[in-house]
Amino acid sequence: MPATMGAAAQEGLDAAGEDSVTGRRLHEMKDFYAYMTEQLIPLIDSWRERFAAQHADTSR
Repeated sequence: MPATMGAAAQEGLDAAGEDSVTGRRLHEMKDFYAYMTEQLIPLIDSWRERFAAQHADTSR
């Protein structure tokens, strides 16, 4: 989903241009989703570690 939103922001930038109020907002949106994509893998790894630690004594 983050990549899709980043692509949508880029499409908007291409249409609106970067030097407009809309363009500046879309640029921020694109940067935010790029950052979110970078952080996603470490976040998932952290979650898996936490989940495993919390459920280590649970036999399934």
